[in-house]
Amino acid sequence: MSEFVWLKRGDKLPAAAIAQMLINRTGASLTVDGDYGSATKAAVKQFQSAHSLSSDGVIGRNTWSSLVHQETLPICDSVDVFDPDLITSEQRFLTNVGGNPIITGGMSNGTEQVIMSITARHSQLFMARFHGHGNKGVAGASFGHGATPGAWSSRAAFVDDASTRSLMSRLGRSMGPYGCIQFMHCQTGGGRDGRQFLQMVADAAGVPATAAIHDQYASTLKETVRYEGATRTCCPSGVSIRNWAMRLPEFTGMSF
Repeated sequence: MSEFVWLKRGDKLPAAAIAQMLINRTGASLTVDGDYGSATKAAVKQFQSAHSLSSDGVIGRNTWSSLVHQETLPICDSVDVFDPDLITSEQRFLTNVGGNPIITGGMSNGTEQVIMSITARHSQLFMARFHGHGNKGVAGASFGHGATPGAWSSRAAFVDDASTRSLMSRLGRSMGPYGCIQFMHCQTGGGRDGRQFLQMVADAAGVPATAAIHDQYASTLKETVRYEGATRTCCPSGVSIRNWAMRLPEFTGMSF
């Protein structure tokens, strides 16, 4: 199954805040702030030991599945395969673990097609995770390399702001109460353009949006579903991840 996140110490993500909430319902008392620090790692290790999992303090496939337990936290992966490299990396990795990613590439109105495919297939999403090529403030959906149509952006040179806002607003209606968006592209979160783009997406979709600041190589499954290096997250209305998480409904207690 591809519906998991891979989290470890040092991550500062909305998904880490959800993991903290899931751990807390097992008896921990973590501050839910999305900052996967030493206390979160220790709580994860304790949970892993109690459930006969490898006690490494890293949330991978097995630990995520055990933490989620009976909750429904669906993840949708969308992969731009206009570039053949993405077929042999992201698509293959996700498919090999039982995933069913949405595949797009090199089509007219590709960004709209991606959103239509997601909203037709999913509701109450925990995470919409996009894979493709990017640049600062740009996330490709069906364009491969280069500055051609098929990208979400806050710059009119690619797609006008109103179009991106409209598409992300539609996506937001398919997101659940714990929903978040991750752009797994290179550099999309970098610089002023990256911040502007992510804030626009977060405000339009009503959920946090995260992107990498540096290049992403995705040469393994782990790298396909987690960020390689620093990230930037913007939450709706510019609040912090911690303040966003404070408004979320609590998970019910865990019983086995």
